[in-house]
Amino acid sequence: MTRSWTLIVARLPFWRLMLYGAAASFLFFAGSLALGLSQGRLWPTLSLIGTSIVLEAQPAAAASIPLGFDPPTGAGISILANMIAVPVLMVGLRQAIQRFRFVRRWLAKAEALSRKYGKYGVWVLAPLCPLLGAYACLAIGSILRWNPLRVLAAVVAGMVGSAFVIAYGGFALLRLFHP
Repeated sequence: MTRSWTLIVARLPFWRLMLYGAAASFLFFAGSLALGLSQGRLWPTLSLIGTSIVLEAQPAAAASIPLGFDPPTGAGISILANMIAVPVLMVGLRQAIQRFRFVRRWLAKAEALSRKYGKYGVWVLAPLCPLLGAYACLAIGSILRWNPLRVLAAVVAGMVGSAFVIAYGGFALLRLFHP
């Protein structure tokens, strides 16, 4: 199933992939905005969305606690907002690899590493995601030509886990010092 999905995506023109990526990005934005508006907080939600896009989900999850969000809502907004740039970034990285000859030659050296560790090595990105960020981990997965769906799954797993740990840890520290 994964190979057929990859082949279908490889055959689509770039403009259509970008259109699908923009639509997915809009859905992530709408989801994070709806989650924040369910708490009745427009400006803190927009602030958290901007923080998450620029600084990644982990700092945004930490910033959600002083903004007055409860941990699951703050982590959820941070995760969804961080995912806004991911579809367009994945399409752009794939296109850069296909279009530029010097990039393809440089990445051919990584092909042996990719074949050897590609199936299980992709899960190294999950613990690296809190340290490097989702965008850098996606770039690493694209450079090593790992399966894009596995890379995305590993990055999302690392991002979700770390955002919830940071949000609940920040909430616990807040309650410790301000009972």
